[in-house]
Amino acid sequence: MISRTDFELSIDRPLPRRRATVADAPALSALTTLGVGGPADVLCRPADARGVRRALAAARAEGSRWRVIGRGSNLVVDDAGVDGWVLDLRRLRALVVQDDGRVVAGAGLPTATLLGETRRRGLGGLECLVGYPATVGGAVRMNAGGRWGVVGARVASVVAIDRVGNVHTFDRAACRFGYRTSALADHVIVEVHLRLPRVDGVAYRRAVEEIHREKASRQPLCLPSAGCMFRNPDGISAGLLVDRAGLKGRRRGGAQISEVHGNFVVNRGGATASDVLGLVDDARSAVARVHGVDLTLEVEIWRRRAT
Repeated sequence: MISRTDFELSIDRPLPRRRATVADAPALSALTTLGVGGPADVLCRPADARGVRRALAAARAEGSRWRVIGRGSNLVVDDAGVDGWVLDLRRLRALVVQDDGRVVAGAGLPTATLLGETRRRGLGGLECLVGYPATVGGAVRMNAGGRWGVVGARVASVVAIDRVGNVHTFDRAACRFGYRTSALADHVIVEVHLRLPRVDGVAYRRAVEEIHREKASRQPLCLPSAGCMFRNPDGISAGLLVDRAGLKGRRRGGAQISEVHGNFVVNRGGATASDVLGLVDDARSAVARVHGVDLTLEVEIWRRRAT
C-alpha cells in the first residue's frame, strides 16, 4: 500500500485504488521554462530515492508509463498533456560541498544554486552551466554545456534508479556522455557526485559574470523558452540556419522565433504548445528548403498517447 509519506501527490485521490483523470491534474505549463502544456494523469513529488522507487512501483503496478521533470527546460509539453505518471524531482535538493572539491548534489537542485554555492566555496569548473535554467539531474542527463565545456567532464559518478526500481551507481565512463546525450535516459537520476577544481574566487566570479553577459546579449534570457530547439548540425549553428532562412522573428499566436537567436522559440504571452510546434515545423521546413539541412530536435516533446 502506498503511503503519502513516500511522496506527495498533486491530486487529492488515494492511490493506487483510484486514478486521477486529466481534469484532476494541474497543467504542466507551470513546471516548464517555456510555460506551455496540459496535464499529466498523475503528478507526484518524491522527496528522496525511496519515494522515487515507490512511485515507479506504483506506476508499474498500474501498467502506466512514467516520465521525469525537473525545471522543465529543454521540454515542450503538448496542449493535451501526457498520459501516465510524471515525477517532479525538485524536492531532491540536497547539496554537500567539501573543500577538496568533492560535491554531492541532489537531482532536483537548480544548477544556478550549484554554481553559486560551489563558487562561494572557491570551487570552479562549472562555467558550462551559466544561464542554464535546469536542475542538476536534467543537466547531467543531457550533458548540458557548450563552448565553455560540458557538465559531464566534472561528473565523478551518478546514482540512478532503473525502470524496475534497482539503484545503480554509474562512474563517468559508464555514463557515456556525448553531445547532448548520456546512457542515463532510461533511468531516474537521484544524486550526482562531482569533482571540481579550486580556483581564484575573484577571477572565477569575473569569468562567470562575463559568460552571463555574453549569453544575455545573444540569447533571449529574459523571455520564457525551452532553450535551444535544435541540435547544431556539423560545422554550423542551427540558429544561423534559421536566421538565414528568414524565420527570425516569425510569430504564431503567443510564440515567436526569437529576434535575438534563431534557435530559440519564446513565449511572448499566452503561447500554446501548438503555437510553438507550428514554429518548429516552419523552421525545419524552411531550413530544409533553403539549405538542404534536416534539423534535429534538441528539446523533448511530450504527447499523450492515443487511446
